[in-house]
Amino acid sequence: MSTAELQIVYEPDDDGTGKVIASAKAGPFSAKGAAWFGRDLDIFLKRLRSYPLSSEKPPMIEGGYYDDKGNLKQCHVRIVIRPHDLRGRLLVQAELTSEVWSMPEAIVPNSASIRFLTEYAVLERFAAEFEELLKGRRQVAILTGTTS
Repeated sequence: MSTAELQIVYEPDDDGTGKVIASAKAGPFSAKGAAWFGRDLDIFLKRLRSYPLSSEKPPMIEGGYYDDKGNLKQCHVRIVIRPHDLRGRLLVQAELTSEVWSMPEAIVPNSASIRFLTEYAVLERFAAEFEELLKGRRQVAILTGTTS
């Protein structure tokens, strides 16, 4: 069993949006990604605080590049937290991809999917930190867990 964590930094803009920079590590694996978000962060926070978490509508954020029709074309940050087992453990999944501004065939983005387990008490602390992060009263929100 090894420790794992998800760190989120938020850089607000003056138009109601903000850049989420997410870093995750579990054992020897680590990744970092960034994407811009709007009001969907408030929905994420609300769902983080629900008990029990919904399997159908779990706390989730995803962002990156969208096409002209509003469909996600290239995901840079996807974070999902869902129920895992009958013991009440939660599965945290962070899919993080590096930004690539142009897509010549020789350059492809790096990506990783980091998964780990956590518990409701730890998630509640993270939700409180995340709320303070969005209000500009905290530099980073950290969700910890284990790989088994």
